[in-house]
Amino acid sequence: MRAAAKPTGIKDVAQYAGVSIATVSNVLNGTRPVSPALTKRVLEAVKALQYETNLAGRQLKTGKSQQVAVVLPTVTSIFFPNLIKSIQLAAGKADYTVSIFATKGDIAQERRCINLLRMRNYDGVMLSSCADIDLPETEEYLEFLHSINFSPNPMHIICLEAAISPKLDAVVVNDFDGIMKATNYLIQQGRRHIAHIAAPTQYMMGKNRRRGFLTSLMLNNIPVDENLITEGCYTCQSGYDAMERLVRTGHRIDAVVAGNDQMAIGAINYLKQHQIRIPEDIAVVGFNDNTPATLITPSLTSIRVPKSEMGAWAFDLFLRRINNDDSARMMISLEGELIIRNSTDPSAKTEWDMDW
Repeated sequence: MRAAAKPTGIKDVAQYAGVSIATVSNVLNGTRPVSPALTKRVLEAVKALQYETNLAGRQLKTGKSQQVAVVLPTVTSIFFPNLIKSIQLAAGKADYTVSIFATKGDIAQERRCINLLRMRNYDGVMLSSCADIDLPETEEYLEFLHSINFSPNPMHIICLEAAISPKLDAVVVNDFDGIMKATNYLIQQGRRHIAHIAAPTQYMMGKNRRRGFLTSLMLNNIPVDENLITEGCYTCQSGYDAMERLVRTGHRIDAVVAGNDQMAIGAINYLKQHQIRIPEDIAVVGFNDNTPATLITPSLTSIRVPKSEMGAWAFDLFLRRINNDDSARMMISLEGELIIRNSTDPSAKTEWDMDW
């Protein structure tokens, strides 16, 4: 009996076209630009070898769609491009396509999105959830996610940014320690009247950052003044408005720790418009270290979040699950790095981030 023909793989397409496997993946998945000439060679090889037909057959046989989704509260936040890029890069190497979905920070929309992906047979989801774990109804939503993640034919869910469940794999940043680093640094610089423009406490990131700020004050024997804590909603405008509220309290302020860079930039804009010197009168620190932190004047001191590493780890955790790893839940906690710039130190040497 003649052996069955070996299915055509991406390596065969690469050899036929005379290009690398990475080039084939980039053409088929759109992960990186490829020249028109090479694109034409790859597509001709795909057609000649009927690679797409074989791929579809293999998906039917294995029950895998070779598709993953990234579900985010918003796709317009400057925090997410490098995170998405790293997931797409890792997915392309593994012959997966990536779809991006936004929920507008609405838990009902997030649930509808997860249901839709399940119906469309996605293999996995990298989820930056807007679930508030302190709400009683969130427990039922988590059970819904568990039922999908642990079903006989699971759609693997990897949490991004926040570990919303002790049962789901997650890649997070140590938000608590990050804000503590920022606040401790300001205290070491002699600041004692430190305000906090908090990230939304709907999100675990906001809860943890606020908790880190308060802990730093208490460990340094600085009284907590609730008048110097106000909440924003991640945007520059909310940071501007929050800074205005803080100044209007009449309480002395010599530093501000913001829950993200956008809010810190909004605060800087307010201070500059009102001739309040930065950092001489009020020092400002952000969180995430996004590109604009290097482009504004004064440049923004911030906690650098390793976004690319977060995306790479998330896809690695997904690959482990898709390859039948049934080990205990895994959580990767990444550390933030304090990057000192002119908003806290006028003598700091800073450069523009041109890789954007």
